[in-house]
Amino acid sequence: MDKFYNEFMELFSLNRMDDCVVSAMEEVQSGRITIPVLYEKILVPALYSIDDCPESDPGCIWDEHVKTSIIRTIIEVLYPIVIDLGGKAEKTGDKIVLTCPEKEYHEVGLRMMSDFFQINGYQVIYIGSNTPRDQVWQAIRTEKPNYVGISVTDYYLLFEAKRIVEKIKTECVKDIKIILGGQAFRNNPHTIEEIGGDIYIQDYNDVLALREGENQ
Repeated sequence: MDKFYNEFMELFSLNRMDDCVVSAMEEVQSGRITIPVLYEKILVPALYSIDDCPESDPGCIWDEHVKTSIIRTIIEVLYPIVIDLGGKAEKTGDKIVLTCPEKEYHEVGLRMMSDFFQINGYQVIYIGSNTPRDQVWQAIRTEKPNYVGISVTDYYLLFEAKRIVEKIKTECVKDIKIILGGQAFRNNPHTIEEIGGDIYIQDYNDVLALREGENQ
């Protein structure tokens, strides 16, 4: 594991997309590493390393975009495996809509979480980044989910997440549980209750606990 991590991070630092994608695929396909472990122990640290780009150097934004693209590509090419695992999992009978508030463009973490839910037998409706709250509402009316998951990275967008939650709480006939996640909540845990979240999910173990009814 440590050997693969070091090798991957070296390739990642050099923006060698093809090598990063191939090495990640080989590790998962060989069974040496699971998708949850790959995401949480390799891709998440890689994602956080992108934040090392100093604000005083706007010229490195291109590098952030390249590295984010590498991680996103790895997730996408592994999706057939996620489909297979989800197909074999015992179905929960629950549907979840996953989204980010309007103007929130950081969705890689939410995309990983989408795979975690699918692997565990949930029906996932993935909307993704920068979703106007009226469109979230339309998705809820159409799909009638059991859960709505909202991911926020930018602290200044917590107010928009609160508006989404308020609309769901006041206008939904069906009892929908609100799942909150993302770096903004992790760094400011007091906001989870303030915004009206029912469940906070940070990692794969939290998804397992939800399936088992431990954090309802």
